[in-house]
Order: sequence, then C-alpha cells, then structure tokens
Amino acid sequence: MQIFQQNIFGGEDEIISTVPVIVLKHRDKEGRYLAADIDVADFSDPDGDITMDDIQDAFIIVRNDRQKPGQPEIDEVIAHSEAHKAYMHEKFGDRAFISYDVAKWLETYEPVNIDMPVDKFNEAAYANDWEPIKTY
Repeated sequence: MQIFQQNIFGGEDEIISTVPVIVLKHRDKEGRYLAADIDVADFSDPDGDITMDDIQDAFIIVRNDRQKPGQPEIDEVIAHSEAHKAYMHEKFGDRAFISYDVAKWLETYEPVNIDMPVDKFNEAAYANDWEPIKTY
C-alpha cells in the first residue's frame, strides 16, 4: 500500500508506504517481538511474543515527526520507565509489582529499527491513540 501525502507547506509531495519505528526483538528467538500488552500477546509462544505478521501489536517506539527513531528515543522510554519504577517503589515500597521495566526488558530483547507498513502502523496508531497516517 502506498499513501500519497501532500506537503501543505509548499515542499514536494511524497509517497509513504512505511513508517520507521523501533520494536523489541527477542535475542534468542528468531522472528519474535515483545507484545505491547497481554491483550495482544501470542499465546502460542511461551513468552507471549508476537511475529512480524502481527507487528502492529508490538511494543513500538515511534517519533511524532515520523523520522527514524534512534538511541535518544530509546533513552527517553527508559527514563520514563525508571520514573514509573521510582513512583511505584515510593508508593508501594519493595513489594511493588512493576511490569513496565524497560531496563529489564532490554536484557532479553534488543531494539531494532524496522519500516512498518502504513496499514499496520495505522492499526497500532488507533490502538494507542496516536495520529494515524492519513489515507486520503
């Protein structure tokens, strides 16, 4: 699928067929990626990891300007996770259950850049309340 995106600021129009994103690939399993949450996990996999066929259900890092994300965006997600962990420990002490622990995830998963097809990205966008790519 190719999407025609008009540049309203006077530049050249462009054809968009993919959106650059980062997903977390399992280090020891070929073709498996961290699911965004339990609701979209693949229960045929012991860890609930998903395949490329369902990549719209992955934990996704994307830039608002749709440029290729990199280490700064990964660092931002890690910082957000660390702030969440600090809050949970402050509120509930050492007994706090923390599932949003990106540093822990990165022991098992590696961030990889992929070009996500626009239709898959738009599915993820609707699920995550992001701005989808307009398909005029």
